[in-house]
Amino acid sequence: MGAINNLTQPQLGEIFRRLKALENAAPMNNGAVGRSGFEVYDGGNINISNGSITINGSLTGAGSFGWTGPLSQSGTSTFTGTTNLNGPTNVAGAFTVTGTTKLNGPTTVGGNTTVTGTLDVTGPMSTKGTLSVEGVTTLKNNLNVTTGGKIIAGTVTIDPSYYSGSVRFTNGTALAATPNGMQMQSAAGVGYATVSDTKSSVGVIGGGEVIATSAGVYMNGIPTTTLAGNVYMDASGRLFRKP
Repeated sequence: MGAINNLTQPQLGEIFRRLKALENAAPMNNGAVGRSGFEVYDGGNINISNGSITINGSLTGAGSFGWTGPLSQSGTSTFTGTTNLNGPTNVAGAFTVTGTTKLNGPTTVGGNTTVTGTLDVTGPMSTKGTLSVEGVTTLKNNLNVTTGGKIIAGTVTIDPSYYSGSVRFTNGTALAATPNGMQMQSAAGVGYATVSDTKSSVGVIGGGEVIATSAGVYMNGIPTTTLAGNVYMDASGRLFRKP
């Protein structure tokens, strides 16, 4: 059965009642947006002063996304475009990068770092702490050791500060660049063999010495004897033999 309007009773009061209810209503306190969507345009904005946004689906943004306060995200986040982080970034959990990564500014690493792939450094690298290399090392260019540094390989030490450079061994022997030429020294520093551009010599400090030059062979520290011989030595120590 249909409703029957009473033509003798006016409806103006009912209209005002409905209008007042509409004025006092707050439909956005519990609203829903269907398939048609919700649009904010012409410079408008959505302000959340003391609440939160819960996204159970996906969030897609084609423009800029500015965030000045704390942002908490507990699920998986996927960024397919360019991401710019202008402020400090703290990562407390695992951090995995599978693509190309560029660090153009100063970078400080305070924790342990493990590199399992190829590490290619094309610029200068400064290592102020202890460097331990446990694998095979290949040098394709010069190795410069400055400011009094040494190269130690087991029992062998390359020491640039000993004479004009030397190779020293743990038993005390050494191969050194002395003012007299390249010299092999005994452990006590007494016996030596020296090679230069003008002479070669083998001797003992404070004892005998054999010197070979382009002019002949000389001997120093030779004792005297009354026995006849077939070798003659002049006052300068040069040796001659009798025919």
